[in-house]
Amino acid sequence: MNWRKSLITIAVVGVLFILSSLLYMLFSGMEQKSEDKQREEIKLFVKTEKVTYTTNQAKIIETGRLSSQHSVDLSAEVQGEILPGSVTLREGTKFKQGNLLVRIFDEEARNNLKASKSRFLNAIAGILPDIKIDYPGSYRKYEDFFNSVKINEPLPPLPEPDSDAEKIFLASRNILNDYFNIKSSEVRLSKYTLYAPFDGSYTMVYLEPGSVANPGSRIASMIRTDKLELEVPVRIEDAYWINIGDQVKVTTKNRNISWTGSVVRKSDFMDPATQTITVYVALSPGNGKPLFQGQYLLAEFAAKTLAESMEIPRNAVFETNKVFTVVDGKLKKVEIEVLKTNETSVIFSGLPKGTDVVVEPLVNAKEGYNAEILEQP
Repeated sequence: MNWRKSLITIAVVGVLFILSSLLYMLFSGMEQKSEDKQREEIKLFVKTEKVTYTTNQAKIIETGRLSSQHSVDLSAEVQGEILPGSVTLREGTKFKQGNLLVRIFDEEARNNLKASKSRFLNAIAGILPDIKIDYPGSYRKYEDFFNSVKINEPLPPLPEPDSDAEKIFLASRNILNDYFNIKSSEVRLSKYTLYAPFDGSYTMVYLEPGSVANPGSRIASMIRTDKLELEVPVRIEDAYWINIGDQVKVTTKNRNISWTGSVVRKSDFMDPATQTITVYVALSPGNGKPLFQGQYLLAEFAAKTLAESMEIPRNAVFETNKVFTVVDGKLKKVEIEVLKTNETSVIFSGLPKGTDVVVEPLVNAKEGYNAEILEQP
């Protein structure tokens, strides 16, 4: 009895399986026929151009951010009260190369230096009689050195000893040690005045006149304003076209003002997030055409020549390198060789000459749809 039930169950399952397969094939065929019928019924009117190859100019135009070639901190190397210089110590203040930016109170250091020079003169005066007796040939040069020393001026060069014995004599009287200590103090005294190393302006001020600076204290941050660089991120496929020394036309975004720069360097690493490398373009402000750090500008690099190529609108290309063509009244999807992608166009090759290539975007279009070419006015 059980085996009969099993046979019945197996038979029912088999019949259901066969019925489901038949239904699936029926509906699939209907769907295929429906899609084919839909394709036959849809007719698109498209704008095309005949493929003709000419010589095109490939331009690389990208946006970059302007920065200073030199951005440095103004720091104190000595201790003392900050005094005003020849320019106001305020953010945004401009200065010229050589301007006195900051003075640090130096009266104590200056007087200590004068006292050291006085002691040194006393030591030289004390050895002159011995030199006259023991080294008569060198007496005149040490006498001239003694007379040339001025308390308020840097020490002149110390005469070179004519013999080892003369050198030992000077060392035993601490003349060499005292001389170089004074020269070191003179260098240290020069650090109490800070001069502008270039034309620039303050971007941040941390200590104002009246504050006390310690060695290493950051007084202000400043940038150079006469030499700037435009940092332009460029796609790797375009970077191969750019060489150091190339001339670059730089404009504002509305293209009202322009400058001419040159490529000074290219980064040798890629930004993994944007897949770009940075090209640096050196710029200088022109008369009536100032430049500002942080400004965004357009950089147009030197055009390259592409022979045997054709240019079509960028939105006519889809899936990176595919376009529609019209063959026997139907759309056909084909691949092209993209030579250069511009802001609004693509330069390509790879299609037979005379092919009707669609030069406008088609929404929801598929290969095999009927297509009628619009007549060009």
